[in-house]
Amino acid sequence: MAKDRDDNGGGGFSGKRNKSWREIDAGRAKGSKYHSRQDDPAQQKIERSASYQKYKAAADALFTGGELPEGLAKTFDPEGKRKAQKQAMQKVTESETRADWVKAVVDYLEKYPELPEDAYFLDSLLDHPRERIVDKALARLEVLAEEGKLQKKPQSLDQRLKSVELTSMDPDMQSRAKALREKLRA
Repeated sequence: MAKDRDDNGGGGFSGKRNKSWREIDAGRAKGSKYHSRQDDPAQQKIERSASYQKYKAAADALFTGGELPEGLAKTFDPEGKRKAQKQAMQKVTESETRADWVKAVVDYLEKYPELPEDAYFLDSLLDHPRERIVDKALARLEVLAEEGKLQKKPQSLDQRLKSVELTSMDPDMQSRAKALREKLRA
């Protein structure tokens, strides 16, 4: 009788049917009952925790140029220059009138002569009435384009470069604006 059971369903002494290798591999492929980390309740619990939210905010601030977490700020910016420069840029962008904006840009450049890598800020400087400032912003944009750091560029950049190309008194600046515009279009 024991022989009958082995012939009919397999499974040896236990009486359970043995799985084929195909069935075993299919079971392994399924893995967990959750298809992604977002579906896993344990992962969702971790992501909702206050410490994870704090960590995520600090990481976002580090990579997006926001305010550095306290520990990193002491290491990377002990004198607070980065924070002061960020506030000065904010003051320029929040200017209410064009005259205030022009003055704020001049004040910013007197305090921080090295322009930032912010394409949106540089784009706005192309609209400044002083050609020296426009030239400086154009030069910085050219460097960023050469380094491949202008992937996320403002929509208005093409039109501002065209404006510099048409209205600048300096033929060299006109040709540089045209060349940069063509390069960014390609």
